[in-house]
Amino acid sequence: MGLGYCCAMVDSDYTYSVDDCDVQDKVKLRTFREKRRQWKDWLDDDPDHAIWRTVQELIWRDVQFATIGQLAKDNPEGPLNTSLIAESLIGGHVAQQVLAIRRLMDKGRNRISLYRLVVDVRSNRELLTRENIVCFDGLPFDHEAVEAREWAEMTPGVRWGHTTGPRAWSTSERLHRKFDRVSGHHHPNRSRSDTIPKATLSGLEQLLLSSGAARIAEWSHAYLAHAGAPFDREAVKSVAIANGTVAAAIRDLALITEYVSSQILWIGGYRGALMPTPQFDVFEKLENPVADDAGQQEAALVWERKRREWDDALEGVDELLAREEAANPPGI
Repeated sequence: MGLGYCCAMVDSDYTYSVDDCDVQDKVKLRTFREKRRQWKDWLDDDPDHAIWRTVQELIWRDVQFATIGQLAKDNPEGPLNTSLIAESLIGGHVAQQVLAIRRLMDKGRNRISLYRLVVDVRSNRELLTRENIVCFDGLPFDHEAVEAREWAEMTPGVRWGHTTGPRAWSTSERLHRKFDRVSGHHHPNRSRSDTIPKATLSGLEQLLLSSGAARIAEWSHAYLAHAGAPFDREAVKSVAIANGTVAAAIRDLALITEYVSSQILWIGGYRGALMPTPQFDVFEKLENPVADDAGQQEAALVWERKRREWDDALEGVDELLAREEAANPPGI
């Protein structure tokens, strides 16, 4: 984490102990660091439901689907335009994207979602003080005094500046300026007790609730995940689930996630690096046909076998309850 020293009684997520941090309210800092650890877990570290992972999966699939669509458009007689492949690709893509957006918008308790993160951050606004945001892991609050000392002690020659710890005046200055933008409190009227305004956090929640992602989540309740009643369907009938609609919703989610993560919590973000870098050739084997004549015949046999299995699946329906009674006679 840059230059600095490791003190005793430091938890594994921070380089400096609470006692070694330049804050006046140690109790509030300790609570903030615990909440920040939880928020970081929700954003980055949860192995199954991390918010950033879900956002990046949405982006990966959006790029993937657009690329496949271009291949199909450029080769209208090609295999991607057969209904067997096209229907599966389109239906599966829409379902995956919509359900992932729905997860990020989930309002249920004990859920990891972007909506729950925004609400939880707002509910703990009293912890979002300037001194906690700037000095939560060893940075100095008064960066100007530290800078003056550093220059006074400067000797000729090449040297590396500190990026973490009590001598990292430049990092502290950057966080102060970021807090200024978010909070509306500006130098020279800075105070350790400055907090992020309630309106800022409420505005984020309203932005999320009015986004295209919220409309898609409502659509999923009425059409995809559940059988919606007529009133539910009427409320969301204006949502056309096209790739452009989904992409716009993903952009909303990514922007709000980035703002909370990098601008408010100083946990980090993905500006300029949203799209995961593939570790393989995504176009590998595209030059090969989907199936030669023999392969098509084998596929046709599979189709016919599965068709017969499902056509026969309802045989014996008239004996359904009789079979249940035979398997579980009364009195046993």
